[in-house]
Amino acid sequence: MAVQAYSKQSIALAQLETALRLFHVGDDLISVITLAGAAEEILGKLVKNRGRNNSLDSLKKAAAAMYEGLFSESIDTRVFADRANRARNALKHLTAGGDPVSLDLREEALDILNRAVDDYWILETSLTPAMEEFMRAQRAA
Repeated sequence: MAVQAYSKQSIALAQLETALRLFHVGDDLISVITLAGAAEEILGKLVKNRGRNNSLDSLKKAAAAMYEGLFSESIDTRVFADRANRARNALKHLTAGGDPVSLDLREEALDILNRAVDDYWILETSLTPAMEEFMRAQRAA
């Protein structure tokens, strides 16, 4: 097979579409989180490269504003980024004392799929059929 060039956005789209397909059939949520996380990371950086806030930036900003409103003190937004990425990072990195990993796989998959789909929307202002189906299912749930 000949070597081909692939754009980062097309790579992220392939990862996200595969994650959505696996999620739809209820199969292998660990792979869903890993694939959606890889896609979200690429798509989020592409959004930032266009000078926009990605879904993680928006989440961090909102969470920090709520924290500051509740506790009248500022907080480093990395706390919220670390929490948002905890499942993805726990599943792809080996850390000292990191075994076992305790997660609600379905909730973590939903969170990261939503962020990845949001970032794709910011880039394209459209969704693929798999993304539309996922979003409709979330609304109905």
